[in-house]
Amino acid sequence: MSNVTIRVSEYVRKRGINLSKMSRDTGIPYTALYSSLMNPERERDLRDHEFMSVCFFLGVDPREFAEQGQEVTT
Repeated sequence: MSNVTIRVSEYVRKRGINLSKMSRDTGIPYTALYSSLMNPERERDLRDHEFMSVCFFLGVDPREFAEQGQEVTT
């Protein structure tokens, strides 16, 4: 699993974000969100468009989930 997906998962878990609401608001199927963010036995990374939709839903700049020390160019 990618480090970015792991960081998003940790963010969602720590804040108790409701996946059903996230699914409704982003249009991403609940099963896809659950498989990527909550199921510890599944190795599904968030797709690029899913990642961007989740960041928008959370109100978090996607660069916040980049690896520490990794330079992000814009």
